[in-house]
Amino acid sequence: MKQSDIEFLNSLRQASGYVHLHRGKTCVIYLPGDLFLDNLALQEFAEDISHLHAFGLKIVLVMGATPQINQALENAGVSWQQQQQFRITSAPMLPILQRTLGEVRSQLEAAFSRQQPLSGHPLTLCSGNWVIAQPKGVINGIDFQYTGQTRKVNEEAIRAILDSGQVVLLTPLAYSLTGEVFNLNTLEQACSVANKLQADKLMIFTTAQQIQGLPRQLSLTDLKTFQPHNQEQAQLIDLLSEQTRQVKRIHLMNESDPTSLIIELFSRDGIGTLVFTDRYHQIRQARIEDVSGIIDLITTLEQKGMLVKRSRERLELEINNFSVIERDGHIIGCAALYPYEDQVAELACLAVDRRYQGQSLGEQLLAHLESSAKKQHLNRLFLLTTHTHHWFIEHGFVPSSLEQLPTSRQSLYNYQRQSKVLIKELT
Repeated sequence: MKQSDIEFLNSLRQASGYVHLHRGKTCVIYLPGDLFLDNLALQEFAEDISHLHAFGLKIVLVMGATPQINQALENAGVSWQQQQQFRITSAPMLPILQRTLGEVRSQLEAAFSRQQPLSGHPLTLCSGNWVIAQPKGVINGIDFQYTGQTRKVNEEAIRAILDSGQVVLLTPLAYSLTGEVFNLNTLEQACSVANKLQADKLMIFTTAQQIQGLPRQLSLTDLKTFQPHNQEQAQLIDLLSEQTRQVKRIHLMNESDPTSLIIELFSRDGIGTLVFTDRYHQIRQARIEDVSGIIDLITTLEQKGMLVKRSRERLELEINNFSVIERDGHIIGCAALYPYEDQVAELACLAVDRRYQGQSLGEQLLAHLESSAKKQHLNRLFLLTTHTHHWFIEHGFVPSSLEQLPTSRQSLYNYQRQSKVLIKELT
């Protein structure tokens, strides 16, 4: 088999789990107007959306058009002011915006129409007055005129469209209850709609400045305390912190690569930055069906002599002693706790997938086992290690001697491995 074939099979196997995981989930996608400037990129994006639709995702597209509007206003000789990330919209600008957004929307619909004969999964874009707007008002003495903000979202109507198998399309134009037209900031609208729908995913194509220095994944709480590198990033962090508390996961991707959508959704590590408000991973009691995942995790460490070899049969018998870290159905960490006499327990087989190291998962797993030991009224942990004693010392373990282990454990000591003995008192 060719190497390319092996890589394809591995990618397909990894992606298949996510196809099942994402089916039926609501996904709001912010689409910046810059993407429409490249016809090839737009067509590739339409193809990717067709695949997501075929996989069973419920998709809401929130369409921006900043560069197109800028150009149209310049051509018409109309000037405008910008405050932070908001354009101040005057009455003479509204007809230009309506005409320009109609053209951009037509361009997007054409891209999807060209895609239908190729995909075999026809889909339609559907728009409506589901977002009720209100004026942004006067802020710090500045009248934003016809620049608006989201007042209300008719989530029942949007869900009905999604349940009918159509893709919802929202543009920057929205209407007030009195029928006035307002120009919304599209990213702000995407966040508001995703929050109201309690979307499973909010996918945001961002600039390089907005994702500069962000880690690959972090919680919404961590994002709030992240020190921004620039004003653009600070504004994005403020927006996400204030308006996306009900969104389960937010994916930030560089707008220069519109094809990143599929990789972000259907690979384990993605290609952008993931902000999660639900738990991105969980630490739980191991189950018998986790044995294969634990074996995959620890085999390399066993081969290197860093862990004692454990057979499948032994793992199956001792599975109740194990805890695991699970991320998207994949075991990425494990550790075991073996109680002995005199309220003492052994900490063993602590391992974290090397691809996820550096994310404090080992610390979280250790804290989980210490908490579990206290609940069992254990007052001391010990471990034997040949490679990682410095890490455990940093986390409160103290070098000790074989004589301080429980008598029943001393008799099982492997003198060939010459493992170091470490002990930690639980307080």
